[in-house]
Amino acid sequence: MTKRNGRAWARLMALALAAALTMTAAACGSGQQDSETTSIDTSKVPESSVVAKSDVVIFTPSDGISISSHTPLNKWAKFVPALTKALTSAGFASKNITTKTDANLVKQSDDIQDYVVNQLSSSSSDTDRHTMLIVAPATDENAGNAQYGDYVTNPLDAPDSDTDNPSDGKSATESSGDTSSTQTNDDQQPGTQNEEKDTETAAAKKRLTESLKLARKAGAHTAVLANPIAGFTPDFFVSMSTPRQIGTLQARQLVSKLALEKTTANHPKSIEVMIPLSEDQTDSDTSKDFATEAFKGIWNVLGPYFKDGRAISPSKTLNGVSTEKDWQAVSFKASKTTEVRDELDTRLNGTSKSAQPHHVDGIIAMNDFVSSAVVDGLTSLKYTGSAADINPEIEVSGIVGTLTGKHNLNRQAVPKPKDDKTGSTQEDTEPETDNDGNMAWPIVTGYGSYVDMIPHVVNGKQWMTGMEDIQKLSRDIASVAGAIEAGKPAAGPSYVKSLTIGGKQTNVIHEKPMAISAGNLKKTLIEPGYISLADAGL
Repeated sequence: MTKRNGRAWARLMALALAAALTMTAAACGSGQQDSETTSIDTSKVPESSVVAKSDVVIFTPSDGISISSHTPLNKWAKFVPALTKALTSAGFASKNITTKTDANLVKQSDDIQDYVVNQLSSSSSDTDRHTMLIVAPATDENAGNAQYGDYVTNPLDAPDSDTDNPSDGKSATESSGDTSSTQTNDDQQPGTQNEEKDTETAAAKKRLTESLKLARKAGAHTAVLANPIAGFTPDFFVSMSTPRQIGTLQARQLVSKLALEKTTANHPKSIEVMIPLSEDQTDSDTSKDFATEAFKGIWNVLGPYFKDGRAISPSKTLNGVSTEKDWQAVSFKASKTTEVRDELDTRLNGTSKSAQPHHVDGIIAMNDFVSSAVVDGLTSLKYTGSAADINPEIEVSGIVGTLTGKHNLNRQAVPKPKDDKTGSTQEDTEPETDNDGNMAWPIVTGYGSYVDMIPHVVNGKQWMTGMEDIQKLSRDIASVAGAIEAGKPAAGPSYVKSLTIGGKQTNVIHEKPMAISAGNLKKTLIEPGYISLADAGL
């Protein structure tokens, strides 16, 4: 432990002792003081006044994603301004809102500890002065998981009772925490460096937990975003997209756009699932946990279609006897775009480089980093057209009119390619080499809403992407925070559920992620101000 951390920890323990003595004295005097939190009477103060005088401190990780020129909208840099705006709309004074960012958990835990020791310990005990701490724990994500954006809930930390996102009974306290790979040098043994990192991380986790517990004893309220903090139950938790939800979202979009419900085993749809993995393939790698959960979400939707023959895999990586445990069959290393293109080429071309690639109706690419390489790969393989061809009467000019007009664009189901010789639907799993229809552009899905991929959504090269509903989540958080500061319960709104996290019942805010296509781009991204028409390439 560094000298700085040692001194700060000593101050924290001193504050804890002082808080305990204060609470003991109060309990002896009134017998009504709670052992966890101080009781502040808000009944005599107008709600608007309480909220306006409350302090809000937001702790988030600094944006750590920088993959080529791709920039996702799922970033803390986008979320914090939206949350700040929502808080002011809910009655919090902008001068009382403070934001702090940290590069890692060690620095973040230090900052939170310093705030608790230096600010909460010296604050007045007036009944009209409240504090809300909003914390998004810094996680040491690997590059593979970061491709989805900054705030994806760890697969092992998902609320246990969320029916939209089951976690197989694993709670936050069972999570292995930060398990990203560590670079080593020639002068240091990997085991030694990993042990030091683990020790430092464990100390930071303990410091964070104890600091928040002490903040609560000092009368502050707390909210935790994206990933739970082991050993600590906040006033409310905000669950964001999980790997299973991301997989489910794309699979459902594929089912809808390919009209799989109307498909028969005689005329199956060809589908490829591509789940990226990071470079570190150790047993503790969160990338594997992510892939496992993502495939469960995908297979829960697509599995029935593969089992009855209505869906097939051109590469034969999946078939009718595959199960949700076969995630490794469709996973591959994807830290570079060249690795994605090589995987796509292998799946669609097989071992032959001279044969015409297989026909494919849809590709689940999981995120926009992968989808961008898929789009490039399909172009190189000479697939033609775009998903915009699904509705022939609508051209790019029509899409532009839609985005600048009053309505959203609705498209029809993907038509099955026609055999050039007979005009009938091609039934063979292996396409005829002289069938130009087999090279029609497939539906490609992604996630993260990378800004430079939005033009591909507009022109139909990528059918859909996805992201958190940042503004809705921000309004939810601000509303619940205001209610709590005014002495009201967090429970009540439909978006707040009581779920189990780490064995404790917790108030959980959750909103479903948005599925974004050219048809609703205006409503989901342009009107809310996430992007401009220029960002969309218009």
